[in-house]
Amino acid sequence: MLVRSSSLVAKLAPVRVGVFALHRIHSLDYLKLGLAVLVAFAHTYWLQSHMTPQLFMIGNGLMRVMVPTFCIVAGYFLYSAVARGKGNKWLARVAALYLFWMAVYLPFWMDQVHGLVSLLKTLAWGYFHLWFMAGILVAGAVVLLLRGFARRVAPAYEYRILLAAAAVCAAIGLVLQYVALSGIMQIGVKKFSNGLFMCFPFVAIGYLCGRRVARLGLQGLPPRRLALAATAAGAGLLMAEAWLVQAWRSDQVMLDIPISSYVAAPALFVAVLGTAMPQPPIRLDPISAMIYFMHVMALHLARLLGFEHLGELMLFAVGLPTLAAMLLGRLRIPGFGKERTRGQGEQTRPDPAP
Repeated sequence: MLVRSSSLVAKLAPVRVGVFALHRIHSLDYLKLGLAVLVAFAHTYWLQSHMTPQLFMIGNGLMRVMVPTFCIVAGYFLYSAVARGKGNKWLARVAALYLFWMAVYLPFWMDQVHGLVSLLKTLAWGYFHLWFMAGILVAGAVVLLLRGFARRVAPAYEYRILLAAAAVCAAIGLVLQYVALSGIMQIGVKKFSNGLFMCFPFVAIGYLCGRRVARLGLQGLPPRRLALAATAAGAGLLMAEAWLVQAWRSDQVMLDIPISSYVAAPALFVAVLGTAMPQPPIRLDPISAMIYFMHVMALHLARLLGFEHLGELMLFAVGLPTLAAMLLGRLRIPGFGKERTRGQGEQTRPDPAP
């Protein structure tokens, strides 16, 4: 049950101007869990096997908000890490997580490697769903590099430089995608659906949102009614854009980066961020992470055992990772146990002026 956002504002009330105690924002945990379940659903390929123009509007429209929103969430927490002087540590943790799961999925992709070059390409792009982690790693590195560069050459324009770079990369990615869809040139999907041209712009948006919240609190976000209206408008634009694409190029193409995702994803993130939700009885972030990382092998297992119906596939894709996360929590493995108390002596500050 949703509660009024004023209570969340009170929790994040400034200790003094520009300094906020860290409290877990439970609405983001619920958001990540919902997005992880949708990713698992997408990889059952039920939509593709039942494709209609209406389902195309869902799969290549509404559901295309998932990756951009995940990227914005990652950028938001990247700012928190940078503001505490732990940006490089954040990047190292992403790299370690990515390499760990690439190792776990080694049996799935090792037959694609035929030498050093193909190995490096596989590690650079990531196996299947792990491309997202490779993309976040690239996007986070670009943010940190641009931050360091701007602070040396033009400190007063640090955030304008980041925003301009994100806008240029977003435009390049969208142009490459629509050129590929038009058939004018043969452009592989990895040329635009990658860390630089897809993940980085949205990570930058999340990073800048994090800075604004750190400076002004949730009062610095757009009014809730405006955020909800923008979310609804973004959803409508996603479906309209998907309908136009399938009418133009048929329902057999893929729309990876809708133009309208640059409205829908930030609006959804802001709307969720400003919505206070009750603390869940168990930690949700390990569950959402395990669903994201494990659902592919869970689906593979389900099909090996002869399960093909959507309900059965989702039971494996969501149920097995959830069970694994809960079992790991009982073993008191770091990151899976009880949530530690935050906000006691640990504060985040806006990125200080250079």
